[in-house]
Amino acid sequence: MLAVLAATVLSLPALAHFAGSAREVKAAGDEPGHPARKTAIGINLSPLQTFNRQPVFANMILQSEWFQSRGAAWTAFPASQLDADGWVRFLEPGQVAPRPLMLPAPPFRSTAVRCTYAGRGELSAGGVARLRGSGVQSLDLEVTPTGAPDEGAWLVLTRTDPADPVRDIDCRAAGTPANARFDPRFLEFVADFAVVRFMDWQQTNANAVVPWSRRSQPRSASQAGPAGVSVEDMVDLANATGTDPWFNMPYHADQEYVRAFARLVHERLDPGRTVYVELGNEVWNDIFAAAADARSEGLARGLGGGDAGTARMERYAQRMVEVMKVWTEVYADRPRALVRVAASQNANPTLARIVLDYRDSADWVDALATAPYFWLDLAGRKVDDVDAIFAQVPDAIAASYAMARENQRIAADHGKRYIAYEGGQHLVTPDIALARALQRDPRMGEAYTRYLAGWRDGFGDTLNLYASTAPIAWYGSWGLREFAGQPEAETPKYRALRKFLKGQP
Repeated sequence: MLAVLAATVLSLPALAHFAGSAREVKAAGDEPGHPARKTAIGINLSPLQTFNRQPVFANMILQSEWFQSRGAAWTAFPASQLDADGWVRFLEPGQVAPRPLMLPAPPFRSTAVRCTYAGRGELSAGGVARLRGSGVQSLDLEVTPTGAPDEGAWLVLTRTDPADPVRDIDCRAAGTPANARFDPRFLEFVADFAVVRFMDWQQTNANAVVPWSRRSQPRSASQAGPAGVSVEDMVDLANATGTDPWFNMPYHADQEYVRAFARLVHERLDPGRTVYVELGNEVWNDIFAAAADARSEGLARGLGGGDAGTARMERYAQRMVEVMKVWTEVYADRPRALVRVAASQNANPTLARIVLDYRDSADWVDALATAPYFWLDLAGRKVDDVDAIFAQVPDAIAASYAMARENQRIAADHGKRYIAYEGGQHLVTPDIALARALQRDPRMGEAYTRYLAGWRDGFGDTLNLYASTAPIAWYGSWGLREFAGQPEAETPKYRALRKFLKGQP
């Protein structure tokens, strides 16, 4: 839900063949004096948590973390009982450790799952997972999801030997190759897009300080923990699907972290791919901790002439330049493969000018990005208002793009590209009945058709939609689909996107 309120605050090469020119659509025009660029549709990947119902990894435990239980309730597992890779070192008397499994995508049916592990201990199963047999360091499960919103499946670690703890658990559906890292249907989905923004996978909005030495790695017990997904996995996904990765450097990342990250990407990413780099996420947005940090740091440094908002954006510009200088150095051998992004608020173009006008910051970026969501105030609206809401959507799209045009002019004034780090609908309501009515209405598909055509004809270049797969919820309905494997006929947004990519009316 990482874009919540953003519009209201004014302040594996084998699968590379899936990627193709269908992801790029020719733009009709651009700012005067600047050549038109092809429209490249990207996607923000939703968080890995199991409730988003998107199998990403072939190993069904990598999208969850350990819990502890001494009865019916589950609570967070104590970090002091985990090893450096996140495996349980020991259990206290009476303590067991549940670990959710990622449910298979539809069609819903019984799925045989084999789990293997190293070490000595005992595992059982729960939820819609049933234990069917066990062997030496293995167990066989039958997982039978029905699609119910709150259902789950999990393993339970009931005993582990502190001298040889249970670890390296790998649970995969029958027939899945042992060396497969990603779910094949997830790879097919991602390959539709030109760019993949990893902001949620990197846990950017948590604003954590994670030293490079404690970063996630492919061998980590979870890829959904506070340190986010391993850099290796993100790069490998880009390589496997033929997409360009977009990384968000943590706002508080030190130079060691930034340099090591950049070098790993430089060495591992297909040299024919382009990499986008951004500092933090929405550092202008008061709902995120990094924004408060930038404001206080800016004021402490005497920036902005004492104005808190200006001080924040100037401090952001300072930090951005520090990060981009490192990436520029690492990519000195192929500078055209690097897009250094300055991000700002779509609804307040003044912020973009502050950032790009600050000292030499414009010399260290290649593009200005905003999030031109189309938005309406749904406070007090009910299901009976659906027709009236959709009648307002064309004007909402036009208003968002009018503000985007101002940001595009600012980018052009500085000789920079204008792109979108996020975009799409931003119709947020705690009324779930209304949310479902809006998101599932065919007119939402018509809105996306209008929105995508408006971007292509008025802007071109990169537009990253938000987001891939997530349920309809009180905090927003961000997914193009509600769950992986959802029939396309039930996904107005995704269906409209697919038609747009194929050039269909």
